[in-house]
Amino acid sequence: MSIIASDRPDTPQKTGKTGISDGYAQALTGARVLVVDDEPGMRNFLKKVLDGFCAKVDVTEHTEEASKLLDANSYDVIVLDNIMPDKCGLDWLAEQRQIGLFSDAILITAHADLDTAIQAIRAGASDFLVKPFRSNQVLNAIAHSLERARLRRQNMVLRHELELHKDHLKHRNALVGSSPEISHVREVIERAAQSYAHVVIRGEVGSGKQVAARMLHAASARADNPFVWLQCYGMTEKTFQERLFGRLDPETGDAFQGKEGMLLSAAGGALYLEDVEKLSPGCQNILSELLSTGRFSPLGARRSVELDVRIISSTTRPLAEITNTFGFRTDLFYLLTVVEIVLPPLRERVEDILELVSFFSENLAKRMSATLPALSTTARRRFLSHSWPGNVMELRNTVERALIHGDFDTALGQSADLHDMDSLAAVEQRHILTVLDACHGNRAEAARRLGVARKTIDRKCQSWGI
Repeated sequence: MSIIASDRPDTPQKTGKTGISDGYAQALTGARVLVVDDEPGMRNFLKKVLDGFCAKVDVTEHTEEASKLLDANSYDVIVLDNIMPDKCGLDWLAEQRQIGLFSDAILITAHADLDTAIQAIRAGASDFLVKPFRSNQVLNAIAHSLERARLRRQNMVLRHELELHKDHLKHRNALVGSSPEISHVREVIERAAQSYAHVVIRGEVGSGKQVAARMLHAASARADNPFVWLQCYGMTEKTFQERLFGRLDPETGDAFQGKEGMLLSAAGGALYLEDVEKLSPGCQNILSELLSTGRFSPLGARRSVELDVRIISSTTRPLAEITNTFGFRTDLFYLLTVVEIVLPPLRERVEDILELVSFFSENLAKRMSATLPALSTTARRRFLSHSWPGNVMELRNTVERALIHGDFDTALGQSADLHDMDSLAAVEQRHILTVLDACHGNRAEAARRLGVARKTIDRKCQSWGI
């Protein structure tokens, strides 16, 4: 419960003609507000004031009609009169919390006494306005409610990141490389970001799927809203439901006092489902119903909530190939895969390897306060000739190990032994680098052994950055 809105001083920020700060006016542009008041004059006043700022404003004089509006629509804030002929506003609010009301509520009252404040807190009101009040006071009260909701969601997302000890936030725009393959991926991400379609990102382990998902979200119109992610492997149906939908507190019926689900925390943003192909059949059923209906109910609630989240999934296997045969639902495949983005493995974009080494070296050295070791010609060749089965993740770990040991050759160890590589260009590169290693970097001798001109070797080495 914040301080009484009518006693709250106007914000010191720059204000417009209405007396509301420019920052708050911007925050109100997407707000959906429900006004419940039996006085026609107050309803008309609030409707006129809010229509000029908010995206959606519904008004009603009856709590029964208000309940129906809540069943059919989603609202960010409810402005509620306390004294009404059919039911006390606080009693109605407490009932709605019990069955599933997740919006902030601002109480309108003629008496700002301690007893009213205590009842308002118990009923789940976040603020109250004392009659008579001015237009800027109700606008500021709603803006404060929206800001509290935003901070609450942000808190949840940051806690989730800290619990998982991830540093992806630092590198969410770091799909590094200048090869045609990764440049094409960035172009597809930019195009997909312009829509609200669900996306599946496919790639081998360590290829940067979550980084790509964060880039997609950051480039979209939802970028200002949360990005939350869930690891699908080993998820039971009960855990899956609770993590996604949340649950009401059994005593208060409040989702915020109980456990807010990821779908509420990520409202307006994106939910990233990692390794979606590993969902159990039961979890697939839950996800399929969610995407088909576009609504969900927190555990313990009797009212559903509209889904307002973009789903970005990742998989290491083509979902089309594992439908039916391997137990992945065909309808779920079609619901998830509006757009598919395929990340190439590192062995197929070898020209990006040294760029990635430089990127991780600089970033990790700053983070660890370490001195960058010299990257010898031999180490460069070993980086380029390795097949990197762990992809970018393996390369990053190798660079971090080099900073710890102070030497790239030591960090490479046996990890950079040569393996089979897929493309013809990669096979050619591996063979040339192997011969160069055998010749201790002597390009003229390597050219002689390979039966090619010296300038051919020079040109290849230049294109590989060695």
